[in-house]
Amino acid sequence: MLPHKNLLALLAFGLICLYGPFPAMAAPKLVDYSARSQEGKPARIIWQLTGVGRLSSDMMSGTNGLLYLPVGSKLVAVDTGGRVVWEAPGPAGGNMGRPVFGPAGSLFLPGASAVQEIKVNGAAGWSFSIYQNSRGSGPAPLCAGPGGLLYLPLPTALYAVDGQGRYMWALLHWDTDDLFRSIPVKDRVMVDCTGDNRAIYAVFGRRQGGYALVAVDNDGHILWRYWLANAKEVHLVVKEGTLYATVNPSRMDRLNRGKVYAFRPEDNGQPAWSYSLNFDDLTGPVLSMDNTLYFSAGKRIYALNGHTGTELWSQQLLDLNSPPAVDSNKKLIFAGTSDKRLLAINDQGRLIWDLELDGAISRAPLVGPDGYLYVVTDRGSLYKIEG
Repeated sequence: MLPHKNLLALLAFGLICLYGPFPAMAAPKLVDYSARSQEGKPARIIWQLTGVGRLSSDMMSGTNGLLYLPVGSKLVAVDTGGRVVWEAPGPAGGNMGRPVFGPAGSLFLPGASAVQEIKVNGAAGWSFSIYQNSRGSGPAPLCAGPGGLLYLPLPTALYAVDGQGRYMWALLHWDTDDLFRSIPVKDRVMVDCTGDNRAIYAVFGRRQGGYALVAVDNDGHILWRYWLANAKEVHLVVKEGTLYATVNPSRMDRLNRGKVYAFRPEDNGQPAWSYSLNFDDLTGPVLSMDNTLYFSAGKRIYALNGHTGTELWSQQLLDLNSPPAVDSNKKLIFAGTSDKRLLAINDQGRLIWDLELDGAISRAPLVGPDGYLYVVTDRGSLYKIEG
């Protein structure tokens, strides 16, 4: 019999031969930039945290002042000084979706058909999961909505869960045809969801059959539906009772164009206004404090009047690659490019400055709770910037 140490070494060698060497996981490294090194630049890098990882959804900030970075199957919490406070795994079974904040400071991380609570200190709380007979599906959308509940829209049903992870109810039919089916629709997908104190809004459909937008109240009753036709991607955001949607068509022709919609509660599912353009790469909408709506499409940033849908301006930007972020206090819009530049545009559409970083920027920058700008590059570096 081999000695214990030799047996372990042999097993390790066998695993390496079978699977290849394990990837080295470098710890994040903080680099501070001196004020002298930034002289003459229009914006100043405060620090750079390398090795954080590439974002799988947009960075967020919490009321506790921490930054939350979704990176694949984990969530990384970083303070405004560049220190990694904790890392927490998401639900088992692949990448997680966009986190949702709870009223007590917890975060809720969606997986393919599950929700995992992460407490303020990074410890795992409760988990809620539903069996779905579908392999290889991506993370489900998750949103908070009326009644202080969490809403998990899955192809088979909409599930409502309270803040302690308790099942409340399920809406078992997205379409009226579902009432007469014994087998769920196989190719149905859930695209996005968001919510407010009136309803949750979800986009669902079939990959080859078009998509619909629905509003559901906190008792599971469908309030209205709106047909979005053949879309490949939809982004939702709600502000002060008005729902905004950017819709990318699955094909571009005379009848199918990129669209922006606004839905108000009093219109019962009919758009208050819509805006069309000849692009199919619209990013999610973001609104400023004066209700100007910004989005990117076709290497341009667009500004619309959020009340009327009227175009205020659009500005072409070379190699534009990310959704915009808005600093309403400074009246600046920020976005990233594929050639490693961070751009700052004023609220009239004029380029104010650009700053080169260490990689392309495909995720939206974030205006942090301290007023500084935070950006993660596709190389996995987090920057704190004053500008």
